[in-house]
Amino acid sequence: MKNKRLLSVIIGVQYAQDNLDAILRNLNPAAYPEVEFLFCATDADPNTSGIISVFNNCRMITCKKGRLIPEMWGDGIRVAQAHNVALTTAHCIPAPDWVDKLLSTNMQEYPGVGGIIENDIASNARDWAIFFLRYISFSPPQKSREINEIAADNAVYRREDILENGDLLEKGFWEPSFHSRFRKKNMTLFLSSDLVAIHRNLYTTGQFFKQRLAHGKEFGLARVTEISMVKRLILILLSPALPVLFLKKIIVSVNRDGVHKSKLPKAIPWLLVFLLAWGLGEARGYLSVNKR
Repeated sequence: MKNKRLLSVIIGVQYAQDNLDAILRNLNPAAYPEVEFLFCATDADPNTSGIISVFNNCRMITCKKGRLIPEMWGDGIRVAQAHNVALTTAHCIPAPDWVDKLLSTNMQEYPGVGGIIENDIASNARDWAIFFLRYISFSPPQKSREINEIAADNAVYRREDILENGDLLEKGFWEPSFHSRFRKKNMTLFLSSDLVAIHRNLYTTGQFFKQRLAHGKEFGLARVTEISMVKRLILILLSPALPVLFLKKIIVSVNRDGVHKSKLPKAIPWLLVFLLAWGLGEARGYLSVNKR
């Protein structure tokens, strides 16, 4: 009989196998025999299996070529054995106490609990841009509180709540769509300042640009299914302005935070490049909705 799993940890490995040694060092799988660690990877990270093979409770989930991290998470969630599933990516290094904090998290009240994400101090301007774009809303300092959105890159969810939305899971675990479903059921998410991860980017410029295109398209597809044709046309027309609007929002957030203001000026050109990719992808989503 299989041991009862207390937790399933699902790591999406996308162009980041070089971070796995640091991740495994902090996860310390040998200390948690009742936790399963699922590393979801494609042939883009061919060394993943060999790196994790020294641990009995680490398993590689082989994903189809070209899978995005939310799709990898979906692959892992389907085969996970525990009631609670923790998600992260190999571009984030969990704190040494991460698994302990996950195991002690009370999941009775919330379908999902997310943590905070800090950036690696050794990051260059491009890496800071990626951090600002993706994680500034979850960077410290943060107070633990109920919240509308959490970053799935550092979060734990009740698996049964995810599986109840099988139509969404068919395309992977795109957390904004699931969070929206949770809110419609009057379910609240929680941000815990005790769950900490460090963003250490390994994407090249081209890899992240393509990722933003794909994620932007998926966002556009998900959003357009809930709006009228008129609003859809308006969003298509407004798409060229999206990079500027998003950049303004990020600048306001960074300045309000204050901690990382000095990193912003050099990151702005990179932000514009990646926000342009998102805007193009979102517009493609609006335009291709009938082809989904």
